[in-house]
Amino acid sequence: MTHWLSILRCPFCSASFTFRETTRPDLGAAEFGILQCSCSEFPVVDGIPIVQKAHVGMFEHTTGATQVSGVAPTTLVELLKARRSEDALLECLAIPVLPGRRWLPWRVANSRQGRDLARSFGKRHLRSEALARRQQIGLQEIIDLFYGPSSPLGSEVGHYFLLRFGQPRHLAALALLAALPQGDKPVLDIACGLGHVEHYLLSRRNSVPAIGTDMNFFHVWIARHWIAPAGHFVCANAEDGLPFVNDAFSAIVCSDAYHYISNRRALQKEIDRCAPGKPVLLTRVGNATVAPNEGHESSLDEYLQEFEAPEVRSFSEQRLMRLYLQAINPFSEQMEEARTLRESKWFSFAWNVPRPSTPTAWADGEWPHAVGTLGLNPIYRQATNGNELQLRFDFRTPWYAYENHEMLSYHPMTATVERSLADTRSAVREDPRVASLIASFVLVGLPERFRGSR
Repeated sequence: MTHWLSILRCPFCSASFTFRETTRPDLGAAEFGILQCSCSEFPVVDGIPIVQKAHVGMFEHTTGATQVSGVAPTTLVELLKARRSEDALLECLAIPVLPGRRWLPWRVANSRQGRDLARSFGKRHLRSEALARRQQIGLQEIIDLFYGPSSPLGSEVGHYFLLRFGQPRHLAALALLAALPQGDKPVLDIACGLGHVEHYLLSRRNSVPAIGTDMNFFHVWIARHWIAPAGHFVCANAEDGLPFVNDAFSAIVCSDAYHYISNRRALQKEIDRCAPGKPVLLTRVGNATVAPNEGHESSLDEYLQEFEAPEVRSFSEQRLMRLYLQAINPFSEQMEEARTLRESKWFSFAWNVPRPSTPTAWADGEWPHAVGTLGLNPIYRQATNGNELQLRFDFRTPWYAYENHEMLSYHPMTATVERSLADTRSAVREDPRVASLIASFVLVGLPERFRGSR
């Protein structure tokens, strides 16, 4: 904590923090303690500073609607002071689980007593199924825990995170992220979700340090311990301001979240404060003139009016995806016509990005979607047939198919893979068979702990 404490500051009083470590429980893996500034005390739970005054709950990631009301940060501070660090972690993570809720009367299941009972079951389930086995379970299992049938969070969001590695929106983001140069300061990812951006930036050959922020504690907790353990994460709401000192970052990224932020002009000032003159990438930004709409979308011209940068590059998601598949650096291309952009549902914006010296998207020939530990793309269902694996593309749900139908243009519907090649820890990337599987997105780069160990 102390080695990056110097770039944190309170978003409410702008003062720096001091950190006092408290008891670290057996079920925790990182620091627990208290940050203190001029106006408040904030908890640090399992290596994650919680720099907000609103409850630490669970929120629907597109609307911000409260799904689990959670706990006040002041309560977490008191638990830490009382040396009840494990209880603080459970309060941050527990999902209401109510066995047999289908046969319980609706009024009982939704009463205060029913919710308290569900949260009690949730803490017990979390302790036994996740925290007690946290070194063995993988990302797939931890996502199933939070987004499974007994959770109020919804399975669609679980698919969104688990199957993200080949999504069109992720390829569009990677096309731009690949152009970020190395810097002597970290990259900030605003509303980072489960840390897929951090996984790429920290794992690529010319890696850069990365810090992610998100209002959902359980998002950054999964990112910190399963997807990008070399990164740093802060639980904070961008609506409050960024909890960092001036000129702290070499670049700022916001992927698939910018249009959910209501006070974006204030956020732009914070971006300019924390990364003056540095590259800024905003990807998957919704267009209000094309339905369906969500969050606080605006038109292309309205977005451009928000930015005070001298030269803003605008892209449609479809074009970024096509450039990615052709391994072309998007910053080496001419901008799309405004008329075409205005008809696009999803925009990306960039400014202060250095001009490329080559039209090639990545200098070392390494596909960004293959960065990490090679593994079979989780979008495929697997069946064993002797020494081969039979793979079948599966969208999982109609909604996922609607949102990501373009995946069919670059993923094969079926594939047969030798089991020796599927054991990708020993696979050679230069092997033409492996290279072909990477190019067709059958093999992708996954976090080290994606599947876990038994």
